[in-house]
Amino acid sequence: MTKKIYVFVCLLLLASVSKAQNAAQIDSLVKVAETLPDSLKARAYCDICWKLRNFDPEKALVYGKKGLEYAKNMPDKKIHIQALSYVGVCYRNTGDYDEAYNVYNEGLELALKYGIKDQAAYSYINIGNLYLYHHEYAKADSILLNALNMAHEINDSSILAYANLNLGRISLDIDSIARAKKYLAAALEIREKRGEEWDRVATVKKYYGDAWLAEKNYKEALRLYTEAIPSDNRLKDNDLLSDLYGKISNVFLIQKSYDSALYYGKKCLETSELRGIDIRIKNANKYLGDVYAEMGNYRAAIQQYEVVMGYADTFLNRSVEYGMSNYEFKLNQVKKNAEIELLKEQERTKNWITWSLSVFLLMVIGVLLWLAKINRDKKRTNELLKSQNDEIEARNSQISVQRDTLAKQQKEITSSIVYAKRIQFALMPDSSIFKDYFSDGFVFHVPKDVVSGDFWWTFHDEDYFILMCADCTGHGVPGAFMSMLGVSLLNEIVGRDRKRGAADILNCLRELIKRTVNQNMNDGAKLQDGMDGALIVVNKHTNVLQYSGANIQYVCYRGGEEIVFRPTRNPIGLYPAEIPFQQQEMLLQKGDMIYLSSDGYYSQFGGPHDTLMKTSGYKRILRSFQGFDIPHQRQIIEENFFAWKGSYIQTDDVLVIGLQV
Repeated sequence: MTKKIYVFVCLLLLASVSKAQNAAQIDSLVKVAETLPDSLKARAYCDICWKLRNFDPEKALVYGKKGLEYAKNMPDKKIHIQALSYVGVCYRNTGDYDEAYNVYNEGLELALKYGIKDQAAYSYINIGNLYLYHHEYAKADSILLNALNMAHEINDSSILAYANLNLGRISLDIDSIARAKKYLAAALEIREKRGEEWDRVATVKKYYGDAWLAEKNYKEALRLYTEAIPSDNRLKDNDLLSDLYGKISNVFLIQKSYDSALYYGKKCLETSELRGIDIRIKNANKYLGDVYAEMGNYRAAIQQYEVVMGYADTFLNRSVEYGMSNYEFKLNQVKKNAEIELLKEQERTKNWITWSLSVFLLMVIGVLLWLAKINRDKKRTNELLKSQNDEIEARNSQISVQRDTLAKQQKEITSSIVYAKRIQFALMPDSSIFKDYFSDGFVFHVPKDVVSGDFWWTFHDEDYFILMCADCTGHGVPGAFMSMLGVSLLNEIVGRDRKRGAADILNCLRELIKRTVNQNMNDGAKLQDGMDGALIVVNKHTNVLQYSGANIQYVCYRGGEEIVFRPTRNPIGLYPAEIPFQQQEMLLQKGDMIYLSSDGYYSQFGGPHDTLMKTSGYKRILRSFQGFDIPHQRQIIEENFFAWKGSYIQTDDVLVIGLQV
């Protein structure tokens, strides 16, 4: 057994020195770990988890959970808390932030319970980082200050460095540059004094360089970035290296040092391809495209930007994830610049030819004035030039007429769409109608274009209040046509046919839309246009609410509890795997808050890193204002959306409805 333990320790040391993280070494570690006694398996599996956390977080999570199971039964609670931390890091790296928070919080509670202060500090750092990733900077800052204070209390320099680094990152994100520099300088001093590994020191220098770059101190930013590049080629973290090379290239581009910018841009691409991370490869091509565009090499710039756009299918939501729509705009802009440059070159060539011809004609006139033949040739040349000029003037006149016609047509189309908006919005009820049954309510509706594919519809009589929140296929004019069809059919189903069951209404609506949309298709083709929707029916006498949804969920907050009804995963329209819409019920209570929304709100990209808000971000906003009055809730919904969107292009129509019982 002693020999096995010795081999295991040697393998761990080999993995930590080489940093290669190859599969053969990991497999060897796993085989040795399986032969160890239970008292050592917790540490063994946790070490394997830690080695894999950044390279294969899914596999790392498997071994982390194994280590955690053994750690729970050990008397040393520090190992239990460390195992929770490792598992939390794996959840974070796979994007499951809610589960990561639960695991981190469990570790923090254990650390505080047993007075293990260094692990409590690490737990504060882990939780603070989660809030940092979600841009909840005030919470992140408060929690990381707890970690910093505890690190001072136990005089742990490693934890001090971590806490200062992450407080610096928060300060960078909120543009508090002086504060960022203070924390990052402290972190760098500690890690250099401790002689920590290259990648830990380099990470601090990277963010410290970002702080100097924010103050436009390019010399100091460049010094920190280049110092972070290791002189020892054996020290490889290609992800970090790729990021550093890209930042160096960007600084040289700002300084118009194009050769250096191009060199480091190519190094960035080379390193990112070694690591094989799509986001790094995309960014490297973006850096090179920017350099070529500034150098005027538009053909090369277009090639690089087209590689960037090639990654649209790799990222969630295609062209909008990671700002892909902005890169598409930039690609089109560079193409336009290339066309302008070509026209300028043609103009220069034309001017040179004209100038040369004039000089030649003057020489001919001066030397051979007395020759009649030359005079006749000159006359013919002048007549030809006049004819060409007349033709050019005629073409210019024709182009001017066409331009005026196009402008007039555009104005007429725009006026028609604006008038269509008035008609569409006139079909939607005013939010004051909510007070016929509910205490209050609000509607936040922002079309992507002038008219909208999102709509809301209500109906009420002596017995029932019915509300529909819908998101039609497409947006703009096509979406608006579908929304008007939806309103018309709902009036027919509920008003004429007197349907009152939520699922029954949606099933009828689907059949009518399929029949209406495809009734004139003579070629046998079937259109799959339709809509997603959430429909609620409230019995005014019993306070029972029925819900049925097509890809749009029902969210209710009662006190501190969140109640969610999941929708049927079918659209309201033609669908190959069609199933009947399901119905769910609940008894409403005074004070309940109900929210229905299309996916436009949480499908918006923006924020400081051009990321997707997602459903989790949307629900965090809802939870944040529970207890506020309805006007205040709508204000927060609006402010958060436009603050997140910033200068980015709006992705989709947006509709959020809130009701207070």
